[in-house]
Amino acid sequence: MECIFAPIMNKALLSIGTNEDKELNLDLCHQLLGNSFEQISYSDTSITTPYGNSYKNDFLNQLAIIYTDQKREDVYKLLKLIETQIGRNPSDKERGIVKIDIDLVIWNDKILKPADISRSYIKDLLASLQ
Repeated sequence: MECIFAPIMNKALLSIGTNEDKELNLDLCHQLLGNSFEQISYSDTSITTPYGNSYKNDFLNQLAIIYTDQKREDVYKLLKLIETQIGRNPSDKERGIVKIDIDLVIWNDKILKPADISRSYIKDLLASLQ
């Protein structure tokens, strides 16, 4: 007797931000995320002033919900790889440049970034995902 189990689908909330070549980098991010995840939906976008003094340009922000059978650690590594592919490097941060930042904010029911989830732009963008 053959027993087939459906893979367990994990649900994750991603926070995406960019303050350099914003539309281009966000479009590239969508392409790369789309290549990696079959089920993905995006919120509206918003422009926000940066947190802290080290960033000069406003940010273009967006949220995404993904469904995946991959493990959390593998998704995290994939997001960091996508950031690198778009051109993010550590030295840019010192100059206030964020080509792309993709954070894993919620994994299933676990909040991984409590400080991020409380930011007003995330609350506003979450409403556009509902």
